[in-house]
Amino acid sequence: MSTSEYYSYLLRMWQVAADDEPAWRIVLENVQTSEKHGFASLEELLVYLRQVTAHEYDKSGKGSQTEVQG
Repeated sequence: MSTSEYYSYLLRMWQVAADDEPAWRIVLENVQTSEKHGFASLEELLVYLRQVTAHEYDKSGKGSQTEVQG
């Protein structure tokens, strides 16, 4: 597995009151590069992760399935 096919993130999440309803705020930090991305909702986080994984899908021309062991 090459480095470009592996991502490791630290996820921080907390709730805030937004228009009298709780909302999630999220920071995703790439462990390898220390690059941080902030998101105002879970949906925004998922959009970002889909973009990252779609980029990998496009590069290889195929999808991959990974078995998680632990």
